[in-house]
Amino acid sequence: MITFLKKYSTGGILCILLCTQLSPSFAIDTGSSGNIINAFKQKEKQILFESLPFTAGSTNGILEQEYKMNGLESLKQKIAQKQSEYEAKRIQAEEHINTLSQRVALIDASIDETRQAMEEAETLIEQKERKIEIWKQAQLKTQYTIDSYKKTILSYLANIYSQGNIGLTNSGQADIIQSMLLSDKDSDFFISDITYKTLVSELGEQFVHEYRELVRQQYVHQIQIQEQKRKIETMKRALQEQKRSLQVQKSQKESLMEVTQGKEELYTQYVQSQQQAQEEVETYWQKANEDYKDSLNTFLKKNGCHQSAPTSRITDAQKQNLSPQCRRVYAFFENENSLQTSQYKENTHNIFTWPVTSRRITAFFRDPGYFAYLGSHHDAVDIATPQSSPIYAPADGYVYYILPPRQGGYSYIALKHKDGFVSVYGHISEVEIEPYQFVRQGELIARSGGAPGTPGAGPMTSGAHLHFELWKDKKPVDPFRYMTLADVDYSQIPSRYQQKFVADIVERTDGYADTSQFRQTFVLRGNTEAERQKYMLSRYATSDFQDWNMWVDTALKANIDPSFLMCIGLSESTLGHHLKTRYNVGNVGNTDSGGVYYFDSPEEGVLWMGKTFNNKYLGHYTTIDELSRWGNQNGPIYASSASNWHNNTIKCLSALKGEFVADDFQFRLGQ
Repeated sequence: MITFLKKYSTGGILCILLCTQLSPSFAIDTGSSGNIINAFKQKEKQILFESLPFTAGSTNGILEQEYKMNGLESLKQKIAQKQSEYEAKRIQAEEHINTLSQRVALIDASIDETRQAMEEAETLIEQKERKIEIWKQAQLKTQYTIDSYKKTILSYLANIYSQGNIGLTNSGQADIIQSMLLSDKDSDFFISDITYKTLVSELGEQFVHEYRELVRQQYVHQIQIQEQKRKIETMKRALQEQKRSLQVQKSQKESLMEVTQGKEELYTQYVQSQQQAQEEVETYWQKANEDYKDSLNTFLKKNGCHQSAPTSRITDAQKQNLSPQCRRVYAFFENENSLQTSQYKENTHNIFTWPVTSRRITAFFRDPGYFAYLGSHHDAVDIATPQSSPIYAPADGYVYYILPPRQGGYSYIALKHKDGFVSVYGHISEVEIEPYQFVRQGELIARSGGAPGTPGAGPMTSGAHLHFELWKDKKPVDPFRYMTLADVDYSQIPSRYQQKFVADIVERTDGYADTSQFRQTFVLRGNTEAERQKYMLSRYATSDFQDWNMWVDTALKANIDPSFLMCIGLSESTLGHHLKTRYNVGNVGNTDSGGVYYFDSPEEGVLWMGKTFNNKYLGHYTTIDELSRWGNQNGPIYASSASNWHNNTIKCLSALKGEFVADDFQFRLGQ
């Protein structure tokens, strides 16, 4: 028991004591402990999503009105800017002649100016590119000279080694000069102190000095070339911007000529229409502003704030005059607004950063050992980290809930993020933030705890660590689905994460990483998903179930992902190697209570797998986590396993797909 608690010291275990007042020496019964932990998690979910004074849904209508109002405001500003430009042009033209021809002439002058700037930029780019070419030629000449010097040095080395005259250091060890100079790496340009003295004495100081100087020149040329390339890229971006500006100017002229047809009276009407458009937008904006204020006042009153909204966005000074409840309502509303404008990192699944600097994991999400011992899932990851380690916000968000640390009690805080995410941090020793405070990714939010006897750790914990949960749309999800694993010890991660670990390494290096050292326990050959499917069937299936067409045709008819169907066959019977009944590759109808079902052919066995996933009990499920007790605690299921079946299927799917597959994988086609 002590060994187990060192690995699985979590908020759930702490609640066993918090809620039942048992002695620390009690004997855990899997059934009762599982019920207690599940009750605690249900209470936590209620606190996080049902008991708060405000809900995000109540702000959606107001925010939509605010966005509409802001959009009209932006349009109004753009039209005002255009009107200001027209007015400036009008004043400028009045000094001469206020005519259409004058306006066209001004545009033509601007076009000519832009073209001249573009020509100058193109000339400078050509000059720098010629300079790079000159430096490259100099590099080739320098490299040729370096190679000739190297040949002289290597000839000298070959001579002394052929005579057995191997240079020794003062300690009597062989000198490393031969491996240095025969290497193709950059290290062959650098000469050790002992080697330097030897070469100077045999070949002359000037010779060695010239060699070193050539190497330095080569390095300088390389730096110069890189610097010029960066400057050229900057100039090319500026040139592209000038080209876009030129196109805009041409479009303006074409639009102006199209609207006015070259006639002065139509030009006057055109200017007047722009002014009228601004007046209409002003009217719409005023109406939207009134609707926004009405909705906001309704929201404020509904949540206990009876002070009317100001005529414009509330200032910090005005907030000080509000009641405490009104300040909380305004803070909540503004936080929801800020979330809408925050952005996650693009082009990656790893949108959350690590909340602590440690990467040592003591318990993974839905750890099988945790469930086997306590009868409840571990809906978090435990990260071992020293007591009072800083905890940082993994993404933009605001403080959603705080249970402050106290002696003997369990403490945690929650942050709300964009797109339905909520993060929870357990065993907190210190809180560094305030309720409803908005924090940016990387800001300090708390300090970790968990050391026995410290405030916030709870009455029973075996060591300092962070209990980290992540929720998505009110459901617990694996945090590692959204965090990089590239810094975690590969030898310590479960096999289901191996595919993601390798993908994260490749992502970090922009595809240039050598991942051959990371041996995966389940690897399928092939460049495409279909090739990997065929390889898996030929490698792991019995001869009865190696027909790729049979699996694919059956899956497509059932509107099910073929890879998913094959992986179910692998998880249930190792694709025919461990059949409980004849041809029943998916264990359809073979129940734990003793029910069995036989089939007359391999095709029939695979066919009934598809039928089962579409029957009245399972037909409404769409994600893999709903099919077993891993993610479905009460409803009908395909597999009774709480962990292994799900984890094995996910591992198989990741190998077939060539990427990490999440726990809520959509197994139906077109979902």
